[in-house]
Amino acid sequence: MCNPVVKARAGGLASQPLPVEMLDAIVVYLLVCTGDRAFASLASFALVSRQFRDIALRRYYASLYVGSPRHWARLCSIKGIYTWVRSLDASSTSFRYRMASLPRFTMLKNLELDFSGDGLSTQNNRAKTLFNNMSADLRSLKLTYLPRIDAVLLSLISARFSSLEILELSCTERLDTLCCWLCFEESSTCTVHSPIPDAFATVQCLSSKFCKALEPLKSLHTLFLGIFLSDADVLTRHLDRCATIVIASPRTPNCYSTPPFGPNLCLLCCAEYADTVQERERVAKTLFQAALPSLLNVGFSSWSPPKQRLLKQEDTVRG
Repeated sequence: MCNPVVKARAGGLASQPLPVEMLDAIVVYLLVCTGDRAFASLASFALVSRQFRDIALRRYYASLYVGSPRHWARLCSIKGIYTWVRSLDASSTSFRYRMASLPRFTMLKNLELDFSGDGLSTQNNRAKTLFNNMSADLRSLKLTYLPRIDAVLLSLISARFSSLEILELSCTERLDTLCCWLCFEESSTCTVHSPIPDAFATVQCLSSKFCKALEPLKSLHTLFLGIFLSDADVLTRHLDRCATIVIASPRTPNCYSTPPFGPNLCLLCCAEYADTVQERERVAKTLFQAALPSLLNVGFSSWSPPKQRLLKQEDTVRG
């Protein structure tokens, strides 16, 4: 059997095999710089030799997207995949067929989970089950479409993944602005997008509870919490006032004259709440950074747009 790297002679000199680092760089270029994540972009490279194929597979599966439970089951049958994967992106419901395979991904560092398939009653149980089967050495964790963000979820995360450096949690994506005003309103009842004052009386109370839950994360430097720090009735008042005007306007059947939009795009709401919300966000950031010294970046979802956008909107209205 021939050596994977053929040492052909040309001019009396044997050609030297390419360094593995250079081969790695070629695969990265094919995957990243060409913008094509399909394995077809690596097919010719992988056919050169077994060495080339192993490098191509290792790089290709370093970032793994799971499309469905069946897709997950098929992926787990690939020899070598358990040591290749560094980043995993999936739905929280994707692992029900082969949950026992999760602990075998020992090199996993970055995890992104979509919780759109869970509700308020199943979120924390699902998270606990998944976390207990994940590598505890995660560096980055991102959970999207959460029904809620609470101290219980944060405690589950900090107890399991003490080495986290980046944590991003968000539930505000569940607000449906792609359909109609009625769907927008209905979706707002299925997630705890604004926990003040119903879950926490003040922003200080929220910060205290959340910081206590996150205290074990000594290496955490970036935190994003996708919740609104404005009162829950900011959205309710916006729907009662602004949506009523839009829905009552002339329209063709099943088509509103204006698609749904949040208080951040409403001049009336911004004029009424923007300053208060921005002050709450400033206070929350200060409290989080004081309680968690390693934090460098703290962010929240916000109904309050930057003042520059407000000024632009006002100029448009006046013009």
